[in-house]
Amino acid sequence: MSRRVRSTVRERAGLLGGSRGFTMVELLVAMVLMLVVMGAIFGIWFGLQRAYTFTEDDMSAQQQARSALAEMVELIRTARQPDSAPSEDLNVVIVQADKNSLTLWTDVDRDENHTLELVRFRVDPAKRTLYRDTDTSHTNDPTFASAASVRLVSDWVSNDEDTPLFSYIGADGVTMETPVKDVTFIREVVIDLRIDIYEKNRPIAHHLRSVVQPRNLRQY
Repeated sequence: MSRRVRSTVRERAGLLGGSRGFTMVELLVAMVLMLVVMGAIFGIWFGLQRAYTFTEDDMSAQQQARSALAEMVELIRTARQPDSAPSEDLNVVIVQADKNSLTLWTDVDRDENHTLELVRFRVDPAKRTLYRDTDTSHTNDPTFASAASVRLVSDWVSNDEDTPLFSYIGADGVTMETPVKDVTFIREVVIDLRIDIYEKNRPIAHHLRSVVQPRNLRQY
């Protein structure tokens, strides 16, 4: 065998003999780096997912709130006194007026006879929900024990005793104490609907406000 051939064989043998696998330390370092990268990826993904969920809930809450406010404004504005009230305390346009509940006579279903229904808007702070209760059975029960309830805004209402949904302006232009003792002096109903996806956390709540003057209030 020539010197050149022997030299080539030795070089190849050296290369084969010098090759080695990864050490345990190198494998551990690689695994740690991989976990760090995966953690960063999942962190970004969960952040984007949370932002998307919030945006979706926020849009849904605002849509519900705008629809609820429009309904309250319309039904309060067109409220009127019944032609034949079942009792003297129900012979008024607005039957009951408090911080987070309002009861009145109005035409909810807009039927051709324009029949009035006893309607109550109320906030349940525990459920963070705004309801409309309607006495569809026409029993004229101001407690609405057997009334049909519709959720106008679900889970996101932040109105409570400190931030009421309703306030009332009297004939003298002054805000009235609640519950209003003499509802016949109410001239304006102020609605301040507050919506908060993450209660008491940022971002801040949305405020939807409207002042309604019922058309058919009897003058005293």
